[in-house]
Amino acid sequence: MAEGRRGRQIQKQRELLDRTLAALETGGPTDVRSFADLDAILFHDHADLVRGLAEVLDRSGLVDAFQALARHLEEDSGLWLRRLERLEADPALRARRAERDRDYLEVLGAHFRRWGAADPQGQRVSDLEATLALAAQRGAERLWVQGRGRPVLPVLVDEALAVLWPALYAHARRHRP
Repeated sequence: MAEGRRGRQIQKQRELLDRTLAALETGGPTDVRSFADLDAILFHDHADLVRGLAEVLDRSGLVDAFQALARHLEEDSGLWLRRLERLEADPALRARRAERDRDYLEVLGAHFRRWGAADPQGQRVSDLEATLALAAQRGAERLWVQGRGRPVLPVLVDEALAVLWPALYAHARRHRP
């Protein structure tokens, strides 16, 4: 019962997001009364995305976590492409996304700290690894939007991580059995 209710709620949020994006794209009126409302609509699933990334990261590591996120976005690529395009085009929304990216940086930093040195340099390196990893993900998303969904996001994430991986080599070596 709760699962059905949650599914209906997600569908309603998706429909509201679709209507809002359509109105913003055409310059027409929206049923959004304020920037706070727009923020709530565009980022309605932020906590779920961060939580999902953290779960896969803990269980399977960075590559699988970013691939899971990429596949999630790819499942509803039309809506996500429009959403990311809108976020990138609007400076206020871009700034709001950057603020929310701190949640991802916390999750990624904690992950890298678990596998790195606990001294001050290890803390700095972990924070840098988190920043670089998120930059790779965001870079892949920008290329995905620019290419209007081509190549598919999981391919772009693989390419971004392949470029980044040498910087994370010490982290990768610590993960080997």
